[in-house]
Amino acid sequence: MGGCLGCNAATFAMARATNFFHWYGLESRVVKLDNGATIRCWAPKKTRKNPPLVLLHAFGLYGLSWIFQVPSFSKSFDLYIPDLVFFGDSTSSSAERSEFYQAECVVELLEKFGVNKFDVVGTSYGGFVAYRMAHMFPEVVRRVVLSNSAPNKDPASDRRLVEYCGVRSVADVLMPSNWRDARTAFELCFYKLPRIMPDFVFKDYLEAVYKKNTKEKLELLQGLVLGKADSPELPTLSQDVLIVWGDHDKVFDVEYAYKLKKHLGEQAEVAVIKNTAHAPQFERVSEYNKIVVSYLKRP
Repeated sequence: MGGCLGCNAATFAMARATNFFHWYGLESRVVKLDNGATIRCWAPKKTRKNPPLVLLHAFGLYGLSWIFQVPSFSKSFDLYIPDLVFFGDSTSSSAERSEFYQAECVVELLEKFGVNKFDVVGTSYGGFVAYRMAHMFPEVVRRVVLSNSAPNKDPASDRRLVEYCGVRSVADVLMPSNWRDARTAFELCFYKLPRIMPDFVFKDYLEAVYKKNTKEKLELLQGLVLGKADSPELPTLSQDVLIVWGDHDKVFDVEYAYKLKKHLGEQAEVAVIKNTAHAPQFERVSEYNKIVVSYLKRP
């Protein structure tokens, strides 16, 4: 029994986020795709003819992690927030594990909803998927926001992360096997940690979140095409791209933001949020939301 007074912290947080999503007009839908995947997605109960916006979460998280963006983003957009394959309640019978497959799943999912043109925001791993979506399906992806996501990463970035965390591999960071490693993963998200985070919180999240589909998640990491020594050259994109970054990111150094902007050229721009780490959408909610919404509302 985790938490205090029998309350599991992870279960409580997800229940709160679920109620929050319902309050802002979203409903949970489970959609079977033709490529073998079954995706759970939060979608509008009733579309309001607003521009569609897709939000893609980081590795190890669920769509519910966008709880701090939903109130702001839902004012201007019809939101579609999936759990990527093998996260949350999304699964697949396919043996495919690359970010290309994740991209295909999200685009087919939107087709099932009747959405054939949309903007996409992806954070960290979700940004890898968003980048592939934009390259593979330029006819449906309008604009892209990459949040602390380095599709241009290289083996050196992984080595720095492993050395910083004192672990054996990136998998030990992204798929912690004990609550202490879970705390380390959490600490990477913040420049300044919340004052009170008792150990039971990380124990609860380890059981409720990190230990689900562990085999498949490890295969996702192994199947990732980006960032390896033998990876093909990163393609450029035809869309306008906003690159948002925390200036103290320990997962992907801010230098990758500027390198990516140089790679993409004039249609890309960088917004750096000061005194934040790998998850500015958690740490500087108002500033992050304002930057993203202002960008996406441009003509």
